[in-house]
Amino acid sequence: MRALPLLLLSSAIALGLGLSWPRGAAEAQSPSPSQPTEPAPAVVELADAVQTEFAPLQWTPGSVLSRQDARLAAEEGGRLLFVAEVGHAVRRGEVVAELDADALRLQAGRAEADLARLDLRIGLAERQLARLRQLSGGAAVSLAQLDLAEAELGMSRREREAAALELDRLRLRIARHRVVAPFDGVVVERYAERGEVPGAAGPLLRLVDTDAVELRVRAPVALAAHLVPGQTVALAETDTPGTIAAVVPVGDEASRLLELRIALPAPLPVGSALQVGLPAATPRAVVAVPQDALIARREGSYVIRVGETAQAERVAVETGERFGDLVEVRQGIAAGDRLVVRGGERLQPGQRVRLATDATAALN
Repeated sequence: MRALPLLLLSSAIALGLGLSWPRGAAEAQSPSPSQPTEPAPAVVELADAVQTEFAPLQWTPGSVLSRQDARLAAEEGGRLLFVAEVGHAVRRGEVVAELDADALRLQAGRAEADLARLDLRIGLAERQLARLRQLSGGAAVSLAQLDLAEAELGMSRREREAAALELDRLRLRIARHRVVAPFDGVVVERYAERGEVPGAAGPLLRLVDTDAVELRVRAPVALAAHLVPGQTVALAETDTPGTIAAVVPVGDEASRLLELRIALPAPLPVGSALQVGLPAATPRAVVAVPQDALIARREGSYVIRVGETAQAERVAVETGERFGDLVEVRQGIAAGDRLVVRGGERLQPGQRVRLATDATAALN
């Protein structure tokens, strides 16, 4: 009875061995852990390293000011009837202040009446002279009478010219009681209030063009040899450089500083402070990369270069001067190298990449 269970166990073992999968087939069904699958190509954006010229920079503070900043005054005195509010934006030609000119308007009205009276007198004199000329052939009209009539007409005409000039003068004085904006701008200060009687030519308000701004910088005279109008200069906290609009080639004897005016790429609030990187030496040829290509880590900075095989290569770099959105690289990179500027943070060395503009096609 005990032999039967042993026989059945032996048969089961033999049957199990006969039904087992071959070794090769089992290995084909499950991948070997020693052969991982290749990661999918990463989608990136590329930019080239470039050969350019840099110069050592000396950073100098500057102040933003408006090229059109005026304290406006009336050319005539009087009681102030109107002055624009602080913060009010005005257009060129708009009235921003007005003073009382009623007394001058009364004088102008009298001058207009005098002018009309003289027009009547001239008309009468012209008709009288015409009649005398018709009668001048006879004995009834002497040459003396004719000369007198011509003289009276001439004097009346001269009086009218003087009266017209007086009226024009009064109208000009009336117009000068109005202050008109000479440019588009914003009222930033008022020096008198409605109802006051400011002195003639005293400032009433300050108008500033907040769009036409530039940077005023006082730089050491020693840098003058490296500064010319039209030259680009680095601006702190922005990737867009400024342009030297003017160099005042006269330095202050006490401070040994000269003045520069820098055109800004975009308007900034008047009174803002901004650091400017001025060239302090003759420019030198360097290899530069876009700032976005640099990846900073605790152990140092590196870039990811992409070769002809469309594979990522991590290259440690030593950086130098910065100008705009370019950064000098002193070793490891050559002009024309293709560098990853977007999507490089998670790239692994040797990983293949694809362009963001054509993510369905490999670079090679």
